[in-house]
Amino acid sequence: MKINSYIFLLIILSTIFIACGGSSSSEEFVSSDNVYEMSDVTSAGWKMKRGFEIAEFPNSSDARWGFAPPNGREVAVIRYPSVDLANSDGLQAAKEQTEYIEPIEGIKAYGDKVEKTACRGFADYPPPYKLTDSNGINKTYLLNKNTFVEETKIPFSADCPRREPFYRVYLIEGNLVFLGELMRKEDLNMVEVSLKELAIKIREGKE
Repeated sequence: MKINSYIFLLIILSTIFIACGGSSSSEEFVSSDNVYEMSDVTSAGWKMKRGFEIAEFPNSSDARWGFAPPNGREVAVIRYPSVDLANSDGLQAAKEQTEYIEPIEGIKAYGDKVEKTACRGFADYPPPYKLTDSNGINKTYLLNKNTFVEETKIPFSADCPRREPFYRVYLIEGNLVFLGELMRKEDLNMVEVSLKELAIKIREGKE
């Protein structure tokens, strides 16, 4: 009886191990060899807006940011003429734009080539944080080298405790490089899942 119970236990454990392995591998994302146009991305629901103001992406064809469905996450797309360039120059650019550096005395938490940064660290107020201008009008600031974009009713006056890269996750699909915004109350895995879903939708639209 003891031997039979032991064998039965081994079978159960082996089944669980195989099931977990299959589940893990199914979640892995493998880039295709597709070459896309920006129109392929907009066809998937991405709302293209403007280009980058400071960052330069050598050998790229386009570099734009916009908003992706379903929750309006800001996603930047850098397009390269080939898949090889996306995996070389594009990979380097993605690492530079999402570079997070553990802050020293709360002063800095991003790399030198990061164009967009976001304020993090306020417990009671979500970024972007609020400041009062010289006329006493409360405005919302984006902290990404842009000016205020809208009025707010929440008065707030404080220095930003910690600035981090606005884009924290990147993903490469074919000749496209995606940079994903880390939204409030999210972890990096949630951003990664969102980018994967967008990339798969674009890929399916190409098939």
